[in-house]
Amino acid sequence: MKLSECLAAGKLILSVPGAAPGPADAETRLSDFDRQWHGSGKDRDLPFETMQQTSCQTTVNADLRRMSSTTVCNGDAGLDKIIQLAITLSGEAFSGNLTQRTTIRGDDKSLSVLNGSVSGHKTDNIASFQVSFPGFLPNAAVTLRLINPTSYSMQATTLGSTLMDVTFTRAVNR
Repeated sequence: MKLSECLAAGKLILSVPGAAPGPADAETRLSDFDRQWHGSGKDRDLPFETMQQTSCQTTVNADLRRMSSTTVCNGDAGLDKIIQLAITLSGEAFSGNLTQRTTIRGDDKSLSVLNGSVSGHKTDNIASFQVSFPGFLPNAAVTLRLINPTSYSMQATTLGSTLMDVTFTRAVNR
């Protein structure tokens, strides 16, 4: 296995806005996230790379038990990511799958595709979960914090390093 494949899990940048409090919590339901979200913050492809400014757009389709999302992030230094996620909520636990496509803008040979499984739990306004990859790829840990009904933050880490730190806000319908 190539070093780049072993480190590929470090590329995971995950956006799961709907994983914040679910239907059992009065303050937020999974379906409350059913819309567009915009985010900005810092991101990197691998744990040893320099963080870069990024902007993200997320589209969420959700009901009380299921959510699917597509997130597109474009980094100022050329890092582009598309993350597709599907989860199912069961009480305070959730599980699902994730596909992430990463490229460096202008370098067609830089394409990397990761497929993993998602499992986690929620408590109050925080959701914590792991993304597991097959083989020797390291897992990624993700923490989401609901700031208020129209904003949440996300931090993704692997191998003890922060990969993503982004704050999302609900897009305004026009």
